[in-house]
Amino acid sequence: MIDFDKRLKSLKERRQGTRERAIYEAMDSTSANRAILRGLDVRKSESFENLNEVAGVKYTIGAMAPVEQQSTQISIDEGNRVADSLIKSLLNNGESVTKRLQGSVALDVHIKGHSDVDILIIVTNPVNIELPRVNPNGYLPATDSRDLINIARDVRIKSEKILPSNFPKVEVDSTGNKSIALKGGSLKRKVDIVPAIWFDSTKYQRSGQEHDRGIKIYHKADHELLLNYPFTHIKMINDRDTQFSGNLKCVIRLMKNMIADMPDYKKRTAKKLSSYDLAAIAFHMNADLNVPQYMRLSLVEKMRAHLSLLNSFKSYRDTLNVPDGSRKIFNTDEKAEALDILTREITNLATAIYNELEPDKVGYDSNVILSKSVF
Repeated sequence: MIDFDKRLKSLKERRQGTRERAIYEAMDSTSANRAILRGLDVRKSESFENLNEVAGVKYTIGAMAPVEQQSTQISIDEGNRVADSLIKSLLNNGESVTKRLQGSVALDVHIKGHSDVDILIIVTNPVNIELPRVNPNGYLPATDSRDLINIARDVRIKSEKILPSNFPKVEVDSTGNKSIALKGGSLKRKVDIVPAIWFDSTKYQRSGQEHDRGIKIYHKADHELLLNYPFTHIKMINDRDTQFSGNLKCVIRLMKNMIADMPDYKKRTAKKLSSYDLAAIAFHMNADLNVPQYMRLSLVEKMRAHLSLLNSFKSYRDTLNVPDGSRKIFNTDEKAEALDILTREITNLATAIYNELEPDKVGYDSNVILSKSVF
């Protein structure tokens, strides 16, 4: 059985930090020590905590909900603060760059109040253009004679020197191949800086819409550029989420919270499915996402059925692409193993909720969850 009281405690701490941390952030150390001894809790009570429902329903509705907007904005602001400082210094060092937000915070599917934030630092001149060009005269000649990959490398090298200088009290970790990680010191959030270049796809050259534009991330160890389309992914998730009244992101957050609450021996395998993969899995629920907001609990059963289908039928699972079409979702055997664990966990969640709602009945009746309204 799932201990939902324990789950609710861990959910609260992910979203708002521990009681002690919140107190120390709210007052001076002497007052904080006294408040902790008195058992004071300064964290806000969220709407899911006040539902007149069993603990399993509260946990599920809370796990679907976005993190408080104010907390998310702090993550974005800290990412921009670091990026703006770096960009100014890079410009003074001869590099033309801009910034973009990517990842879970950009999509608002992060599950931690103190969430990491990913910021792309993108070379603006020159750009990588997919051939054949749609308009042969659509681009001015490059003003930088270096190869693009060497420009990206130089941006990375210079960033590794600039960031510790600009943020001397912050811990700067440059060992990652794709990103430079900053945490501690004056930062309220961990920030990952990701050097990259623009890739102007044929589709982007025709549309001029940034969601059709690709980027190539610089890989430090391999000295190569890795193509992806984060803005296409963001737009497709956002569009489908809007189509289904916010339910797509609810499912993504619930899966992420379920993995976060797994014991470590399960979590190590389940995390082989990245946030990007989980978004893709939920994306393919299609019309099953079409439920009223007051019946979002039914998404648990719909998700259980969807995951069970994927888990049972490899032939179907192997046809599914990520939303931008760049690769298959299940492109490694490890991800199939992760799916199996996640399927079992969501099945256990559905069963545990059913047992709370119908404590005198034996077995499992999906209609109980499918028809349950929560106000």
